[in-house]
Amino acid sequence: MPEKGSGHLYLVSGERPAPSDGELIAAFLRDEDWAAAALWDRFAPLVRRILFRALGPGQEIEDLVQETFLRLYRKLPGLREVEACRGFVVTITTRVLQGELRARWVRRWLGLSADGTVPEQAGESADLEARDALARFYRLLDRLGAPQRSAFVLRHIEGLELTEVAAAVGVSLATIKRWLPRITRRLHAQAAGDPLLRMYLADQGLERGAR
Repeated sequence: MPEKGSGHLYLVSGERPAPSDGELIAAFLRDEDWAAAALWDRFAPLVRRILFRALGPGQEIEDLVQETFLRLYRKLPGLREVEACRGFVVTITTRVLQGELRARWVRRWLGLSADGTVPEQAGESADLEARDALARFYRLLDRLGAPQRSAFVLRHIEGLELTEVAAAVGVSLATIKRWLPRITRRLHAQAAGDPLLRMYLADQGLERGAR
């Protein structure tokens, strides 16, 4: 069923090809009332996935997704290369992520928040050992600075190209190439010292360099 717009129909049912990123942005800038929701539908899964993989379970992911899109909607008028929207979204998501990591560190340092342990999940079939391993891994990530943690997640978990990681984190490509091997070696060494993590973190997953 098409949504309303000023001459450009956005068809949810797929009767015509989906609009390109550039077309979505152009419609948004023309204030077509379907465009904001269409941008959300296209990019919210990416935003949510990055935030969840970086922060782990038990975080206020949906609030951060909302914050990311509020920033995106404000900043879209300044985007020069409209077809580069995906990278723009990743960059804004990374900024929100880094802000949350810094805020969480401050709250923890001031004693205003919990210690970061993963809360119990409902359900009798929950894999307690796997959840414990996940909690331990996120505690390792907590020891990284916000930019380094973002870089690791975007590269090794989200699978972005090095140039995309550098742009999202806001550092040079050379810096990313220096950071990633060091971060990988550090996490691998720490994980290797944990008997439980050794069962879940295969060497090849953490030993991939910044190639």
